[in-house]
Order: sequence, then C-alpha cells, then structure tokens
Amino acid sequence: MNRRSGSIAAVAIVLGSALMISLAWGLGHAALQRPSLIGNAAPRLAIQQLDGKDLLVSDLRGKPVVLDFWASWCVSCAEDLPVLSGASSSHPGVAFVGAAMQDPAGSLKAFEQRHPHPYPVGQIVDGGYQSYGVFAPPVTVFIDAQGMVVASFSGPLDAPTIDHYLGLIS
Repeated sequence: MNRRSGSIAAVAIVLGSALMISLAWGLGHAALQRPSLIGNAAPRLAIQQLDGKDLLVSDLRGKPVVLDFWASWCVSCAEDLPVLSGASSSHPGVAFVGAAMQDPAGSLKAFEQRHPHPYPVGQIVDGGYQSYGVFAPPVTVFIDAQGMVVASFSGPLDAPTIDHYLGLIS
C-alpha cells in the first residue's frame, strides 16, 4: 500500500508540475500577444460617422476622450446610452466617441434613429476593437489629453462609475 501511495503521489507531482509549466507558458504567451493597454498610447482607431466623415481618435489629442465600444444588438449598450449621454452633456471638455463593432451599416442607422447619440458614433474603419483588448461590448476606454489610456471598463456603466473614471482623465 505504501508503494502504491508513493506512485500515485509521484504521478500527481509530475502532472501538477506539467500543468503549472503549461499555465505559466500560456500566460506569458498571452501577455506577449496583447500587451497591457493601460498606461500606453491609445491604438490607432477611426470611425466613419453616419454623415460619411471619418473621425480619427488621435485627432482628438489635447482633450480627454471617452471611447465607447458598442453594438446595435447589445442590450447593455442601449442601457448604457443614457449614462454616457448625460456624462457627455455635463462634461463638454471631454470628447465622447462611439465605435460600433460588428454592425452592418443598416443596423447602425436603425439603432441611431431609435437611440440617438449626442456625440459622434460610427463603424470602425481603421484599426480595430481588438487592439483595445475588447472581446464583447460594451467596453468604455478612458484616454487622457496626451492620448494615453488611463482606464478601461467592461460592462454597463452607471453614473457614479463613469464619474469616477472621468475624474481620472479630466
């Protein structure tokens, strides 16, 4: 019985070690593939607004920016809109931009007719949401006036939460 217990323990140690090495390699590999966004310059991103004009986020340098990644099919995004709209009205010195992801142009226009944004929104035409570490909407990225990403928030925002993040960039 002691010999069997020793064999089981040895196998468990070998398997546990292999698992730990595998996990460490995977985490290290993932970090190399997507370096941290926070504290770095905002990646290149442009949207095409509904009027056909392109808006490049980097052109807003000199002002803090709230970059909201959303989609017309995202229920939480529609729930987020009143909070973002209110914040954009009460913070005129901050540029708000809505970057629609995975949306055909017709869906974007229909959503905008039902839930108009008081700030520029449009389909991403240069860069991508993936460079911001976004997998699913809503995600809101807070960029300071120097173009550095200060914070990122996944999920629907409420007024106290957005006020907290706006305090970090304004």
